Amino acid sequence: MFIESVDRSGARVIWLFTGATNSPEDYQAYCDSITRLKDLPCDGLRVAVLIVDAGNPLPDARWRKEIAERSSDVEANTAFILVGGALARGVATAINWLRPPTYILRTAASFADAAEIADQLVGQPVPELRALYENARSAARDVA
Repeated sequence: MFIESVDRSGARVIWLFTGATNSPEDYQAYCDSITRLKDLPCDGLRVAVLIVDAGNPLPDARWRKEIAERSSDVEANTAFILVGGALARGVATAINWLRPPTYILRTAASFADAAEIADQLVGQPVPELRALYENARSAARDVA
């Protein structure tokens, strides 16, 4: 299952893959969200945190290729922070091997670590990320 939580005015987004399955529609929604993020006006640093929960299936080769293509022209003023296990980090490595990133890419062991990384990259606290994270988790509970 894919959940998106966005603060368009601040160019912040939480992407959450959770649960035991992802549909093609979930991956398409994620790809579409990447496109929307690229179009958000931003004077500073866009911040996107992708959380892949343990047990959530990873994208197949077709979707890895689509994700690589969608993220190929993300501007340098964008930070992607991946929260996930070794397999999720491996998929990110494969995607970035297909197409080297044009943006800042970091990995984190937990959302709390990702929030600290975002604070450091932005140069000040980014409290809206924490609210977006809570919204995404709440939406996931409502769907489950």
